[in-house]
Amino acid sequence: MPGQLALRDRIFEVSSAEISKDSDGIWSINIETNAKVYDEEEWAPYLYHQGLRLNAVRVADLAGQSTSWRRSTDADYPHPELGLIYVFGHHHVYNSELRFGSFRSGRLALAWVGLCEVFWDEQFQDDVPFECRCELDVTSG
Repeated sequence: MPGQLALRDRIFEVSSAEISKDSDGIWSINIETNAKVYDEEEWAPYLYHQGLRLNAVRVADLAGQSTSWRRSTDADYPHPELGLIYVFGHHHVYNSELRFGSFRSGRLALAWVGLCEVFWDEQFQDDVPFECRCELDVTSG
């Protein structure tokens, strides 16, 4: 199994997880999940960051590195783009930490934790904790 994404106590199986780097040296992570029905509504969270400034030339160089941020509006926000999650709309992820694990067989282990907004009900409104653990496929870089 490629991994899991948890929003509070709701667990989603990761269906696709990729990392790539563009020609300007900016990294992107895209994590899609299989849909599940909760509260008579289909949930299929999509967690992504399409503008990470990381100190790595190759994906293998990311092994053991991490990056974190409180809010993208903070003066010391280290990346040119935002980290986002889509459940019923695109919303920022914050108080976030990305940790890269080992790189084996062309896949990079990832642990990403933080808070997000879902805007569903009282429990899934603001400051919803999320945790994603998966292996990223390398699409370039």
